[in-house]
Amino acid sequence: MTNSYVGSGVYTYPDLIRLTGMTRARIKGLVDGHIRRDKRQIPVINKRSFIFQDKEYFSFLDLIEIKFIKHFLDQGVPRNNIIIAYNKLKEEFKKEHPFATKFVANNTNNIFMDNNKELVSSLDNQVWMRELSKPELLEGIDFENELAARWYPYKNELPEVVLDPEYNYGMPILRSCNIKTSSIYDAYIAENENADIVADWFNIPVDLVNQAVKYETRLGI
Repeated sequence: MTNSYVGSGVYTYPDLIRLTGMTRARIKGLVDGHIRRDKRQIPVINKRSFIFQDKEYFSFLDLIEIKFIKHFLDQGVPRNNIIIAYNKLKEEFKKEHPFATKFVANNTNNIFMDNNKELVSSLDNQVWMRELSKPELLEGIDFENELAARWYPYKNELPEVVLDPEYNYGMPILRSCNIKTSSIYDAYIAENENADIVADWFNIPVDLVNQAVKYETRLGI
């Protein structure tokens, strides 16, 4: 695997499915487009994937954009609106991954860009008061240089669980010990769900084992 992707995150389709809760077909439609009713649906995002040994791999920024788009779709935002907003945000902020920036927010059926002074509709340029949109989808995401740098899926409840492309290719880990949550979970199952034994095995507090297990359980292994 090429070194140019070290620090960018490396995710397969099964990883994206597991981490976002979306189906492969839905994700593929977002990143590659699809045919619907004999009409070509264009991709929504500018993916940063690469092929290695006949498998396609995606970056951390791809993952975050897919997470954001899932949020928009779940809120009822039409696909065409998402595409329009994506392209406008890309042009406005000169970012290849506009939905992985701190400027993104959501309100009803519009997508907004946050320019740090006001929320501006990317569809009709209508100005909204900042208080109208507190972007739920941004919670748990740390930004550096305006781009998503790491993601805490349940930052308040499971503060140790993080996806950071700088570590373990962006797989979910426990931040204080850099151990994959999946490794903790596998050991937990192997030890008949005895968290104390797993904690001794990895030389970590039991609370970290419990956080990893809760997270992996929620992913629906």
